[in-house]
Amino acid sequence: MGKKKKSGPPDVPQQPEGILSFDELKDRVQASDETEDPEVAALLDSLRDIEPPKHEPPAPPKPEAPPAPTEAETYKSIYRDVLNSVMQNTETSESTSRRSKFSPEAGQFVDVTDRYEGFADLTKPKEEAPQALPDTEKQAPADDEEEKQYRTFNEMFKSGLRKIFPNRGDTVGEGIRKAVADIAVLALVACGVYFGIYAYQSYAAKSQQEELEGQIITEDTGSTDTDVWAEFFAKYPNIRLPEGMMSKYAYLYAINQDLVGWVRIPNSIIDVQVVQSEQNGDYLKKDFYGNYSRYGCPYMDYRNDPKYLDDNTILYGHHMSDGLVFADLTKYKTIDGFKESPLIQFDTLYRSYTFKVYAVFISNSRAEDDNDYIFNYTVTNFASDEAFMSYIAAVDERKLYTTGVDVQPGDKLLTLQTCTYEFSDARLVVVGRLVRDGESTTVDTNLAVENPAPRYPQAWYDKRGQTNPYAGAEKWMP
Repeated sequence: MGKKKKSGPPDVPQQPEGILSFDELKDRVQASDETEDPEVAALLDSLRDIEPPKHEPPAPPKPEAPPAPTEAETYKSIYRDVLNSVMQNTETSESTSRRSKFSPEAGQFVDVTDRYEGFADLTKPKEEAPQALPDTEKQAPADDEEEKQYRTFNEMFKSGLRKIFPNRGDTVGEGIRKAVADIAVLALVACGVYFGIYAYQSYAAKSQQEELEGQIITEDTGSTDTDVWAEFFAKYPNIRLPEGMMSKYAYLYAINQDLVGWVRIPNSIIDVQVVQSEQNGDYLKKDFYGNYSRYGCPYMDYRNDPKYLDDNTILYGHHMSDGLVFADLTKYKTIDGFKESPLIQFDTLYRSYTFKVYAVFISNSRAEDDNDYIFNYTVTNFASDEAFMSYIAAVDERKLYTTGVDVQPGDKLLTLQTCTYEFSDARLVVVGRLVRDGESTTVDTNLAVENPAPRYPQAWYDKRGQTNPYAGAEKWMP
């Protein structure tokens, strides 16, 4: 404390702008003041080893300040700040090992314990080894992934539905477009389902017909009637068969006792069983087994005698678009069709018959389609030969062509009817004449000649815009 004040400022080494080292600060304070405070000296000794931090970039220029104090005044101000800071930290906080250096630019001491504090840590953290997990925990991510995929599928599905079907967010035009497209798709699907069902029913009908044909006992088996009957009654002891029936149809009769015969047309697909019930409509939508079928089952008119032929035996069958049942009768609309199949074979349960095709014509089933008249071709028996021949004359007027086959009083007729589509509810009728005893079954088809003006129902002419030349003709009645 008794040291004299030096005559001038000491030689101060050149320092870069920025933070002063503690020794430099101490020398400048001692040089400007002869009195040395022991407390300040102790503080300075404790901070002696602190290294100056890295130089920071110069601060931007500051606005003009009032005249700077003298160097002595600056050192004294710094000294007072250091002392006040030490006293304040002693009163308000515990003593720590933090180390500081004075920054002239900041005008105070700066904590330099971690000189890199505030800078980004670019070192890579050490990777910790994954801990072993129980099996249940290991499986959890896979389960979460599956659940996420499931949710994603639901979202995609809902999004697809919104794109296909109208929703509230659509504009009017977009909603109409979607509605039209949806209706078109639904119609297409409905058509596909319909035709799929149609194809299946056709296949089922064909399979059933083949199965029924397999029930017929043919001569190829080599079995005698005695053997057939013995085998049959051993299998069906409770079935009562009509007396005198042919053994070939015994197994079919065991399936359905409504069986009355079998009709077959050579060179056509018509080869089918015939049934009979108390009403003609019973087998319109019912197959031989009694199940529903749009193919139905060919049936004999309920008024006909199934054992002995009437004057006119009538058989009915559907015209199916796949060619089944009686659809192949349409071949008889032309002479060429007649030439292919001039004969019709019909078996009752008791006897086999052959008929020659005599006439083919188109008729109506509704009176309004022919001026309140229906040509009655379903008469089963005629009161006299004259009535029979008058009916033949009415048929001759309507037949599409002459076959060269004749009809005489006392002949038996077989009439086959199916639908045709020249007009609504039109009917195609094929008439056969029974081969007489001792007559050849050969038909000279070269004698067939077209009828230049067959008589049709009024609806046929109306549909074609033609005048009916038979409008005032006699209406045949039985």
